[in-house]
Amino acid sequence: MGDGSGRLDGRRALVTGASRGIGAAIARRFAELGADVALAARSAEAIEALAAELRETGTRAVAVPADLTDRDSLQALIERVGEEFGGLDVLVNNAGMLPAAVRAEAVGWTDWDSAIGLNLSAPWYLACRAKELMGDGGGVVVNNASTASYYPSRGLVAYNVTKAALVMLTRVLALEWARDGVRVIGVAPGKIDTDLVQPILRWTAMKPSGRTCPVPASGTRRTPGSPNRSKPCMATPRAATVPRGSTPVTNERQASLAADNPSWRSSTVRAVCQPAGGRRTWGSFPRPPRDDALQGCQARAVTWL
Repeated sequence: MGDGSGRLDGRRALVTGASRGIGAAIARRFAELGADVALAARSAEAIEALAAELRETGTRAVAVPADLTDRDSLQALIERVGEEFGGLDVLVNNAGMLPAAVRAEAVGWTDWDSAIGLNLSAPWYLACRAKELMGDGGGVVVNNASTASYYPSRGLVAYNVTKAALVMLTRVLALEWARDGVRVIGVAPGKIDTDLVQPILRWTAMKPSGRTCPVPASGTRRTPGSPNRSKPCMATPRAATVPRGSTPVTNERQASLAADNPSWRSSTVRAVCQPAGGRRTWGSFPRPPRDDALQGCQARAVTWL
């Protein structure tokens, strides 16, 4: 995908949750790399403003208002992207929700169903339909997970569960679609200073006694633009050695390395892949990989630190 330089000229990308925060930062980065960008979110005014901003830079940008918890709206989004771009090369499943923090027994059906719908069902559906738009040429699907996929948090049961399920969805799709030339990759950011995460950041900054304590600067609290240079780069040929189906936990240093050198060498990745028989890097596998090689990688969880 692209010409091998890390550019995405002429490629077509769809970014969900693009009205603000991480999604808007990803969309701007795609534009910098030369891609055409479709922006999806519920806020029609916000994504149209962003599309206008990107068009001023010469980018082909399309705003598509969509409610990703509604099945008809999901279908309409895919149809609109297909009509506008005639296909698709990259999907970034960024949209998600963080319900109000309550204990598990206090979660109601509405919040539970909404979290599953937006954080899991929508990425599954859009990935499947995006694959159809990608055609024989293949493409890239990037799922925005979370460090909450791996570490439980009190009061965030719906968020933890759906993000953990998104990681497994990423691994399954990567396994099934490897021979079709579709790379499926997840990225798990930590706490990022967005409107969505502000309540968590405020809570993290407080001790039980009510006294404030600093949030660690490295790998914990970042601005929307800092880790998200890496997600568009995941769609370039330079990222071909990132294990399919893996979900790296990003911090500022890793994001910078991913943006400048998305081969993710051993300085960034611990235990890239450990199939039966010993340690191997993804670069030693044939591309597209054999099913047995990919299965070996999935059988032992990839550890990213």
